[in-house]
Amino acid sequence: MKKQILFGAAAAFLSLGTVSASADTLLGGEIAVGGWHHDPGGWVKYPNDLPDDQSKVDADDDLNLDAQNDIYLRAKLEHPIPIVPNVKVAYTRTETEGDGRIERSFTFGNIDFTEGRDIHSEAKLDSYDGTLYYEVVDTGIDFDLGLTVRYFDGYVKVTDRQTGENDQTDIDFVVPMLYGNIRVPLPFLEGFSLGAEGNWITYDGSTLYDVQADARYTFSMGLGFEVGYRYEKVELDDVEDTDSDIDIQGVFFGALLDF
Repeated sequence: MKKQILFGAAAAFLSLGTVSASADTLLGGEIAVGGWHHDPGGWVKYPNDLPDDQSKVDADDDLNLDAQNDIYLRAKLEHPIPIVPNVKVAYTRTETEGDGRIERSFTFGNIDFTEGRDIHSEAKLDSYDGTLYYEVVDTGIDFDLGLTVRYFDGYVKVTDRQTGENDQTDIDFVVPMLYGNIRVPLPFLEGFSLGAEGNWITYDGSTLYDVQADARYTFSMGLGFEVGYRYEKVELDDVEDTDSDIDIQGVFFGALLDF
């Protein structure tokens, strides 16, 4: 990754601290845990120096990857010191697998998979987030901006069920991403709010982002629940000898404590 991307993101983030005038008067935050039903799509190419028609494999048509249920965790800590950023940490598990008989020949890694063979596919793209952010607006409507550092821990593995041969591409890297979050309370429905959140970066031909929208209800003692929809895009250009244009999307539902 180009150094100027990291330096530019850091500079933009630090500049928020000089203009942010909003902060909580007491220590607060939130904890959330839930599950999301995600459905993978798109394609992956490994190695990326072969022709597209030989090595670009489709998540649905070639790998038969299924929709799965996984977990997510999130925690935020906010404080009353305007210059010091607030902190958010998050983990999202994204794993899936599939079985099927391939209808065309393709190359994945060092193995040529021929038409008519039965294969088993596995894919993983877990993410670990550390975010520093400022509350730009905190007047009932919350608007946050900051910087996320995300670690992607993943792979795609394809196995020939007849021979046992397999190969995989590892997708393990760290990337800074711009972070934004907004939450708006519904004035005529006490305890209800609508929110949207996202992370984004583009560099060296690669683009990564995730966006989500949710509805939340908080009742006594800060306990509540949320339901929403999340969309994640992982478009890689020569990362770990891999090209990809992967999208992962689905609904999520979780419980939370807002304190």
